[in-house]
Amino acid sequence: MKIFSICCVRDENDIVGETLKAALEWSDRIFVFDNGSVDGTWETLQKLADCHPKIELVGHDDRTFTDELRGEIFETRRQFASPGDWWCRLDSDEFFIDSPAQFLGNVPRNYGFVFSAAMNFYFTDADLKNYEENPVEWLGRPVQERLRYYHNNWSEPRFVRHRGDLRWGGMIWPHNRGRTYPARIRLKHFPYRSPAQISKRLAIRQEQPGLFKHEANRALAKGQQPDWMENGPAPQHELASWRDRVRAAAECDVDRGDGTFFTRDDLMPPLPSPALDLVKVGLRRTQLGRAIVSPLLRWRRSQFGWR
Repeated sequence: MKIFSICCVRDENDIVGETLKAALEWSDRIFVFDNGSVDGTWETLQKLADCHPKIELVGHDDRTFTDELRGEIFETRRQFASPGDWWCRLDSDEFFIDSPAQFLGNVPRNYGFVFSAAMNFYFTDADLKNYEENPVEWLGRPVQERLRYYHNNWSEPRFVRHRGDLRWGGMIWPHNRGRTYPARIRLKHFPYRSPAQISKRLAIRQEQPGLFKHEANRALAKGQQPDWMENGPAPQHELASWRDRVRAAAECDVDRGDGTFFTRDDLMPPLPSPALDLVKVGLRRTQLGRAIVSPLLRWRRSQFGWR
């Protein structure tokens, strides 16, 4: 079994090196697309690719990002995979807690789709205090050492099993991906890392409020309410500053470095029910079935921002 990772990145120079080096421990190859970075990310990627043959740079342009881009990359690199291998959507600000090789090796053959349990780490009022005392020293530490406060309040697909007839082009995920595994693989997600990085993230993502629904609001949800639960009309463009993304440390769980993490099924989007998932897998095998399922999936994505 091999694991092939697809990583799309833009202006993540403060973290992408740490992420890719960690992913090299379990990825057989990493295909990286740079979406028009201007902060030194592209130069960092070139250096990493020169040092690590398993990293392949597959493109560099500033097209408008869509989630379907990963499927385009898959279709140009599918020849490297064999049935039973896995493809990973590797985000440039994530680190896996569970070993993907071990986790996926235990997934029965009749399952082909794996969701994450994301520990979302926040830049909190406690971090702001430490940052302001000595910004250079604080930013010089690895991200997993300096950010400790998190909530397990998100889940989305991360792995799909390869098969000879897998078709991903033009889609967010392959329509014939198979059944969803009922357990989630745990990872750490670091979307908010410093005032400068948060400001840049908001500037980029608030240009596409429909795609990045969780960034369309000015402030984060209060307390332990997950941001994906925000109800109401389509998101409106609300200008926000990095201070609007500072979370109260007292509201969060703490990573104490001992490998213990608190998973919260009540704060994550639910996994598909096994019965309905089995029906969807069957429907996706025919053109008529896909015509029935696709509108329902588009509606679900518009509500939750995930598929």
